[in-house]
Amino acid sequence: MSAATRSKNIPPEPDDLQQQVIASRNRVSFGNFVYNAPLWLFFLVAGWLFILISILTDPIYSNIFNVLSEGIPMTLRVAASAYFMALMIGLFVGLVRSNKPTRLAPTATFGARLRNFLRLMLYHILTLYVELMRGLPILIVLLLTTFVIIPEIRDKFLEPLLGYEIISRGGSPEPAIIALGLTYGAFISETFRAGIQSIEKGQMEAAKSLGMTYFQSMRLVILPQAIRRVLPPLGNDVIAMIKDSSLVSVLGVQDVTQIARTSSGASFRYLETYLTVAFIYLTMTIIGSFIVKWVESYLKNQQIAATVTGEKRSGFMFWFNRQGRGPGGGR
Repeated sequence: MSAATRSKNIPPEPDDLQQQVIASRNRVSFGNFVYNAPLWLFFLVAGWLFILISILTDPIYSNIFNVLSEGIPMTLRVAASAYFMALMIGLFVGLVRSNKPTRLAPTATFGARLRNFLRLMLYHILTLYVELMRGLPILIVLLLTTFVIIPEIRDKFLEPLLGYEIISRGGSPEPAIIALGLTYGAFISETFRAGIQSIEKGQMEAAKSLGMTYFQSMRLVILPQAIRRVLPPLGNDVIAMIKDSSLVSVLGVQDVTQIARTSSGASFRYLETYLTVAFIYLTMTIIGSFIVKWVESYLKNQQIAATVTGEKRSGFMFWFNRQGRGPGGGR
């Protein structure tokens, strides 16, 4: 047997074997890092830092940022006002559409039949509204609201009723807020409807068995649980509203995008201007995302703490115990 053959049959030393195991683990760890690490986040942060450093060190970027920052309050005003309006519309529409009226028994009174018919008509009208808003582009809704619906209401209803001419100025954010609120209200209503319908029917039946009305059951039992379940999609709508608020620039509203259009057209510095615009919107959406996640985490911790202490702060059992009818109620 040759020396080379004998050397192949000799088992490796313990130190050599340990080094081979460590090298193999390092290769596996590096491969897992390459395939599992959020590399997109690295590029995103790198691009954000590049623009931030340019704003802090380059006079051109600094001047552009100072000009565009004048539109940030308008952008936030439009987004916040439209989102609040959308929440109110979405909650009302979601409540109505979560419980479709059914046919009453032949022995029902005329008043009950009339109320049920009116509820049915309201249900179908709101369903039509939802389908229209979900099927139309936001830009079309903006243009229709600003140049068709609001002028028609003003000319044919408000001015004859008030007895004087209403002068509207261009670039007003109110039509844009109404249009965005109507559009997002339709989508948010579906979110609320799904959240309400996800609650077990037994909770509503138990609440009614205690003598609670439909609205009391919704306010005290169903809605607190439904809102907690739909918080993530509602948070996503906040971010989407901030981005879609840039569409109001087509109406001449002096938000960040509109100021960027006029500024870049005058200076011809399109690259620097729109990179700064992207930086501003990205910063606002990232801050909004952190706020939404903080709210979700806070409510989750509150729910866990309430569960540990034996007090559930939302839903049927919390109301039941608060009325003194549950365990430890004192009645």
